[in-house]
Amino acid sequence: LFFYIFIVILTINSGLMYHVINPAFEHLESLTSWYWAVPYVAAIFILRNLSRKIKSSYILYLAIAMIGLSFIAFIALDRSAASYFVINILMLGSYGVYDLFFWSILGVMLDYHENPAKILGIGLSANVLGIVLGGLVGSNLIENNLHGINTSLLAFAVVCVTLALLPPLNKRLSSMLKGHTYFTAFTEMPQFKQNSQIDKISTFGNLSEREKQVASLLLQGKTYKTIAGELFISENTVKYYVKNIYSKFNIQSRAELIDIVMEKETR
Repeated sequence: LFFYIFIVILTINSGLMYHVINPAFEHLESLTSWYWAVPYVAAIFILRNLSRKIKSSYILYLAIAMIGLSFIAFIALDRSAASYFVINILMLGSYGVYDLFFWSILGVMLDYHENPAKILGIGLSANVLGIVLGGLVGSNLIENNLHGINTSLLAFAVVCVTLALLPPLNKRLSSMLKGHTYFTAFTEMPQFKQNSQIDKISTFGNLSEREKQVASLLLQGKTYKTIAGELFISENTVKYYVKNIYSKFNIQSRAELIDIVMEKETR
C-alpha cells in the first residue's frame, strides 16, 4: 500500500507535465515530437549499464532533485528551444529513473504474490491515478490563469512529500524483498537443514515446542491463517504464539526474526 501511495504522489508531476509544461512549448512542434522521449530512453539505458556498486537510493534522490530543478527552470527560462532542451532533459530523465524503479519493483513482487495480476493492476491504476490527478490540477490552474509559478510550487510540494516518503519506503521494500528471498531459500532447503536452523534459534530463544513449530512456518513465509490450518489451532492462538516468539527475541517483525536466523547461520 505504501509503495502504491508513493507512485500516486510522484506521478502527479507527470500530469502537470502533460497539461502545463508540454502545452507551453507546443509552438516547437517538430522538436517536442521527435526529441520529447529521448532523455527518458537515455536515462534507462544509462541505468542499465551503471555499476551495481552505486546505491539505488542515491540515484532516486538525484532523480527527485532533477524533477525540482526542471520546474525551477520552467519558471526561470523562456520558451525557446534551448530552454525546452534543459527542462525536458531534467524532467524526462527523472521519469525514466522512476519508471524503471516502479516497474522493476513490481516485477519482483509478481514472483512472490499469489495473484500477480492483482499486483500489476493496482500498480497500473496507481500510476494512471497520479497522472490524472496532476492533469486535473494542471487544467484547473490553466483555466484560472494560475500556471507558471503556482504549478512549480505544487510540484515542489510533491517533491518534498516524495523526499519524506522515500527513506521509509526504501526500508520497507528492502525488508520485504529480503524476506521473500529468504522464504524461497528456506522452503527449498532439505528438511534436515530447516530443522537445524529452527533448533538453533529455538535453543537461543528458549522456545516451546509449539512456538518452534510456529516459528518454522513463519520462516516459510506462511500467513497466520495458513499456520492455523496446518497446526489445527485458531488464528488468535497463532497470534499469541507469534507475540511470545517476538517477545523472547525482543523483536517486532518477521523480518527481524529472519535477521536473527541469518546471523546464527553465518556463525
